[in-house]
Amino acid sequence: MSYKCNKMNEKILLGIGLSLEQAKIYLYLLEVGLAPAKVIASKTSLGRALAYKILDQLIELGLAEKREDIGSIARFSATHPKKLKELAEDREEKAKEAKLAFENTYGFLASSFNLLSGKPNIQFFEGVAGLQRVYSDILEEGKDIRVVSSPAEDRKGVLHLIREQIEKQAEKNIRTKSINPSGDHEPATPVSEDEKYLITRKIVPEEHLRIPAQIIIYGEKVAITNFKEGLVTVVMESKYIRETFEKMFEYIWNHS
Repeated sequence: MSYKCNKMNEKILLGIGLSLEQAKIYLYLLEVGLAPAKVIASKTSLGRALAYKILDQLIELGLAEKREDIGSIARFSATHPKKLKELAEDREEKAKEAKLAFENTYGFLASSFNLLSGKPNIQFFEGVAGLQRVYSDILEEGKDIRVVSSPAEDRKGVLHLIREQIEKQAEKNIRTKSINPSGDHEPATPVSEDEKYLITRKIVPEEHLRIPAQIIIYGEKVAITNFKEGLVTVVMESKYIRETFEKMFEYIWNHS
């Protein structure tokens, strides 16, 4: 195997998470087949103690095998490269899980930072997945919410998600105060079931409150979802922003 090719393969193995030493020994074993640790250490320019350590790691990863049935000295060999593929796929899956876990806790971490710095936390979410993240956050907060609704016709594609969310909120005893435009003839749940779903609703003349984006106030956050331009949600976390929207909501509520 040429030096240039070897370096390229080392880079690929580093990319899937192997250390440089692990990559060197694995590639050497692929080239020679069986070799004792002493030779492996010499040919890869690693000390014998480090070579043994790396070999143990490769065995644990399923990338190398130890043979003690050939002569008096143990020899090592590389396993089939399909094991590398399996390792890469496994690490990719774990990376996705770690990313998802981080995204789920990001809001809490950002909130803690913002409480100290006094800066608002603003997040942008796109599509249905973004809306679902906001819904999950509402359930996790577990506090009563206020909603200024956009017309149901704008939300037709996600009405089933909204219905599911309303049911989950009721199960968690989250109460909702909702302001709806009078032309909203097909709300996510029938007005007759408001008591069941812990909803108190005020109807405002459509000509006075037909807004293109829905507003949800919960905890210290305000979520604004634009259903008209590709379903984009902006979540602002700030005591003062929440307080501003809350006072606007209460003014409309009390004068409806």
